[in-house]
Amino acid sequence: PATMHRILYFILLLISLAGSSQVPEGFPVIGKSDLPEAKFKPARHFTEESLFGYMNGGAELYREYGIKDAVITEFDIDDRHYKCEVFRMNGNEEAFGIYSVSKFKCLTSPEFSQYTCLNRYQIQVCKGPYYISIINRSGTGADSLVALKAAKILAEKINDTSFDLQTFIPDSDPETMKGNAVLVKGKLGLANGASEWEDFFKDQEGYCSFIIDGSDHTILSVRFKKDEEFKQFLNLRGWGTYELSLSDVTAGSGEILKLIGNYHLLIRINQK
Repeated sequence: PATMHRILYFILLLISLAGSSQVPEGFPVIGKSDLPEAKFKPARHFTEESLFGYMNGGAELYREYGIKDAVITEFDIDDRHYKCEVFRMNGNEEAFGIYSVSKFKCLTSPEFSQYTCLNRYQIQVCKGPYYISIINRSGTGADSLVALKAAKILAEKINDTSFDLQTFIPDSDPETMKGNAVLVKGKLGLANGASEWEDFFKDQEGYCSFIIDGSDHTILSVRFKKDEEFKQFLNLRGWGTYELSLSDVTAGSGEILKLIGNYHLLIRINQK
């Protein structure tokens, strides 16, 4: 019986590592009808739990933000190979967060969707609760055109509204923010997208922070789930004695603080 249990365990493990070919109904996926000239491998579906079998340690970052599932599709056109990853997060905020800490060396931002990042080897898109990454191997202009076409097709299959940056910084222009905005929800997001702020949030939990680095100052919009976590943050920064309100308050060390919601603080820090 013990041997049988081990065999069953390894069979289940192999199934989880391989992923399921059953794509959920309504999930945006690229296929033969979209790119007739391509040869497709069967799409693989991964749940939050089985995602470890696909990307090993990288899955922890997605779990920190909040992921439902993912569909991975690989295809070839002539001798060129492409890998298309579509991650369905728990919401559009979570999707923007994973996009913001994953986007890499953007050469341009195609306008078919609000949040896009194109470089020679990859195009990344955030729309609704989905984060899309399409990777090619050679980085040629022809590869970029194929990836761009596939990303546009996928984006058109998503009808959800995208994340509104003004949720974190009201009365601001999203177009001027979206290029360098980073949204973090924990240690892994900080390490990947805003490592210079790791000490600032050290020993802090239960927060979500939207970070914009400007030429002479940084804006942090920090939201907490619970009152005690919010108070802990204020006390650690030495701000617990200030009467925070909807008006600007200047702290003794020069930071400008403003309450913009329940347990939600807007902070301006001038660069030294």
